[in-house]
Amino acid sequence: MTTGAAEVEMEGTEYERLMGSIRRATARIFEFAETEEEVCRLEKAINNEVMYLAAIAQSERVKPPTGWDPLGR
Repeated sequence: MTTGAAEVEMEGTEYERLMGSIRRATARIFEFAETEEEVCRLEKAINNEVMYLAAIAQSERVKPPTGWDPLGR
């Protein structure tokens, strides 16, 4: 399964290996859920974690060479 630009930047097999790890870990997390509602709560928590990590990664890509000032500029 290919999903876009991120895969283009890394070797296909490495991308698939990492995505496979994510899929397996996510499936294991969902095993804790006993109801559909619990699955939804876990899904939201996973999405929040991914969005947080993506925000950090994006910030690192645009960080000025001298770093951020105390006001985040």
